[in-house]
Amino acid sequence: MIRPYLYRLLQEILESNKNYRYMIETEGHVEVKPTRDLTKCCNLKSDDNYIGVDNFDECDIHILEYDKDTDVSQWNEYYSEEHDDYVRQKYLVHVGALRWSNWNTGVEKLWDYLDRNPAQKLSKIIDKVSKEFEEELDILNV
Repeated sequence: MIRPYLYRLLQEILESNKNYRYMIETEGHVEVKPTRDLTKCCNLKSDDNYIGVDNFDECDIHILEYDKDTDVSQWNEYYSEEHDDYVRQKYLVHVGALRWSNWNTGVEKLWDYLDRNPAQKLSKIIDKVSKEFEEELDILNV
């Protein structure tokens, strides 16, 4: 079984910086708290059901950097339906986000992303992984 596209994207992103974490959020609900554990991002085995992004039609995957040298003004803040207020995540700085859709068609899709890094680090990783994944799919379809 080939690794899902999202798994590969997150794996490359997390490997690029040991302080990066990802968080899966949809409509103000954090479904996967900040983590480096890739087993929580999506279904990885044939008997997995509704893990990570596979539990939603669409969601946002936030890329956060853990940095103890930041102050409160830099910490990630998001609106939480659960708390009916804004929540600030201590020492976690928002680096970027992936917009994900999975509308029960069997086709996962990265449909937008945000890269806050001036060097466009996330953009380069996304381009690299997307190209490699497409090439692998082309080989399998031959």
